Amino acid sequence: MARAIEGLSAPASIPAAEKECPRGWVFRAAVQATIDAGRAWAVTPHLYRKAAYSRAENGGWRVRTRRSFRRREVLRLKFLAAARVFVASIRLAMARNVVVTRYPEEGLLANLLHVLEVIRRIQPHARVHVDWTVTGTELAFRYVEKGQDVWIRLFQAVGLPLDESAHQATARLDLALWGKGKDYLRGRHLQKHREGYQATLLKWVEITNHRVLAQVDEICGRHFDGRFCIGIHRRVGNAMVAELQKDGRVPSSGSIIQTVESIISLATKGGNADYCIYLATDDADAVDVFKDAFGSRLVVRENVQRTTADAAEVHFREWDRLSITDAEDALIDTVLLSKCNVMVHTSSSVSTVASLINPALILVRA
Repeated sequence: MARAIEGLSAPASIPAAEKECPRGWVFRAAVQATIDAGRAWAVTPHLYRKAAYSRAENGGWRVRTRRSFRRREVLRLKFLAAARVFVASIRLAMARNVVVTRYPEEGLLANLLHVLEVIRRIQPHARVHVDWTVTGTELAFRYVEKGQDVWIRLFQAVGLPLDESAHQATARLDLALWGKGKDYLRGRHLQKHREGYQATLLKWVEITNHRVLAQVDEICGRHFDGRFCIGIHRRVGNAMVAELQKDGRVPSSGSIIQTVESIISLATKGGNADYCIYLATDDADAVDVFKDAFGSRLVVRENVQRTTADAAEVHFREWDRLSITDAEDALIDTVLLSKCNVMVHTSSSVSTVASLINPALILVRA
């Protein structure tokens, strides 16, 4: 069966002490750290506005306060972020043993982005291990029971377990992957960024989950093959999602439909190109709207957990309402979006990972 992402795990059996740090690595690490720090300065603050939230009775997020950042706050945040990222990038680059753990407050694809940003910055002969073991204290990322590892349920293991002295890679390093920083890069800089991370994906990440592989193959064979495919990633329009967008808003389903119709018009101009539209969404209210708009052309997976704007996002739900199936569903949607010709999207980890899997995917910001 064809794998959705192919690649080899880097050898974890080479003791770091047996390999010397490549000549010039310290200089390259310093250059990379400077680039990371400069990007952190440019992107920070990663939220559109300063906001505080509390949990509502239905499990969703309620806005307690919200206001624009003051200039002094922005400068302070930029300075602190740049300094923190520079130090963290240098420390990671010089580490011989690295453990990448999960972010307990993030969903599956955000955690995958963190793995990629870390692995892309380690020295060539460092030993690295991805450890997504759940401790039971997670705010999100509740896909398995306490003591189980989410990574090995989905992907080929990366490295062997390391002792407690290993460097714990916890810092966010590439702020173009986080918050509204996902809209920071443009043009050839964005393309180079995507191609670089695709190389990291191909080398280190291999999907081994049978359900993910089978559903991707089945949907591609039934709906995608030989057709022009337009992917849509529609995020649920709650307040927290809006603050992570560069313009502070989540586009409506109606505006996304208009964008897709414009793409269809261009794609079918001068001929009768066969096309389909793949919808990946966590918004339960959006599914019927898109079905009404596109009819039999629309491909959307059923029996997937979704939510509404006034309720908790899926990965924030209670332990008994989440399972590894929910992580699989997010990964299936992401890989299928990457196999489209065009993707209409907002800022999200799902659309970002899809764009890294396939750098040729045309991106259209909704």
